[in-house]
Amino acid sequence: MTFLEDLLNDLPELVERMRRHDVRHVSLKNGTGTLALTLAANSGQTLQAPHVAPIAKAKDAPVPSPEMGVFRSNGLDENHPVRSGEIVGFVEAGPLRLPVTATADGTLGPALVGDGSVVGYHDVLFRIHPDG
Repeated sequence: MTFLEDLLNDLPELVERMRRHDVRHVSLKNGTGTLALTLAANSGQTLQAPHVAPIAKAKDAPVPSPEMGVFRSNGLDENHPVRSGEIVGFVEAGPLRLPVTATADGTLGPALVGDGSVVGYHDVLFRIHPDG
């Protein structure tokens, strides 16, 4: 994850800590920029988090490319049973050979790109169908 993605994931906790310690402004810097966060004065109201429905189980899980590069097959056939984290292919990026790993348990679908094809960051390379 990037600095910004990590920060956005941690934002609710950061805001809660700022309120708990009565911090009204924080400024975060990294090599590419600055993020400033200012909270309005607490009006005595307690904010409630909105109700979020649970995420529905997807019919199939995408398997994204970890980087842009050249896709290389791992020789696994379509309908091969896989477990989350199992290597199902590789992406070559310069001298690096990065593993493409299954994102869920299930049955591997066909490769959506051919061996030797150029792929982009997070292009979907396979889909995993849930068992059952």
